[in-house]
Amino acid sequence: MANANGPRAEILRSRDFIGWAVTAANGANVGTVSDILIDRRGQVRYLAVDPGFFKKSYLLPVEALEWGEGSLQTSWTDAQVKHLPPYDASVPLTAEVLGEMNHAFPRFYGEHAGTAYEPGEGPSVVPLKDARDFRLARGAPNLKGWAVYGGDNEKVGTVTQMLVDPVAMKVRYLDVDLADDLFGLVDDRHVLVPLEAVELRDRSQDVWVQGLSGRDIARLPAYLGGPVDPLLEQASERAFRLSEQRPPVLVQADEDAAAELPPPSREMDMVPRDAEFAAPPPPADAPPSLTGDLTPHERPPIVVDEGPGAAGMPPPLPDEHGEPPLVPYDPPPDERDRS
Repeated sequence: MANANGPRAEILRSRDFIGWAVTAANGANVGTVSDILIDRRGQVRYLAVDPGFFKKSYLLPVEALEWGEGSLQTSWTDAQVKHLPPYDASVPLTAEVLGEMNHAFPRFYGEHAGTAYEPGEGPSVVPLKDARDFRLARGAPNLKGWAVYGGDNEKVGTVTQMLVDPVAMKVRYLDVDLADDLFGLVDDRHVLVPLEAVELRDRSQDVWVQGLSGRDIARLPAYLGGPVDPLLEQASERAFRLSEQRPPVLVQADEDAAAELPPPSREMDMVPRDAEFAAPPPPADAPPSLTGDLTPHERPPIVVDEGPGAAGMPPPLPDEHGEPPLVPYDPPPDERDRS
């Protein structure tokens, strides 16, 4: 480190930065600089930070750092920083590794690197435990601990919590803790799966994701906790192609009929409200409905074809005396030949 009592250098050597303290946006100490990483064009890309206490180092992009006098400050909080994937200096940062970092952590390493996510004052999707005055509807299952399977029948992880939209009163996402050893992940990866893209099997307490294989689910951007980053919602919509499907409907807990609930009014602000489950869309290969949205009383009766010659017509009715009608006998072809 440069001599604090000597002349102030305007150009610093790389070793002058080693040991500089790094603080988070909330003032917490998140480690010290242990290395500087430069790309092949000669630009400084990342600083390796050692958090101490025998924890693994991680990378901070220079776009997310403010340079001070003998110290650095990141635009993220310590809670956000602790979710960054570990950095192993023995693993080269190849184009494939960098691509995985950008895809899994778009807020930290992708095109949005250095722009901290600040939850706005408006409504956002939050964990159910953080949604004030909300609870699961009566009779709705708590999916925490349920096993999650991909469209290829491969188990991908376990549900750790549900996330809700307080305004729409719907459960939007499942927080899935991926099986790290199964997919070779180096971090404790959590991803968000839309509830409208899953099938729930209550008897076995399983969640089956529609349309994505287990490996595709593992490639979803990492969820780091708290309010859902809009970048994750956009990535989820692209992955599951939700914009091409019908909007979700609300399912009442005590009946099978689906109905839209009105937005909460000010009079309801002090009354606990139920977080409802959004019904999953029909499979992409499902045949079109022939009856549309008709109720059971409006649907036409099913006509059963009783055999050759019936042409789908119902059997004749009894005559006026209540006797069964006479039906002409039509012998089979072999009897006609004998006659």
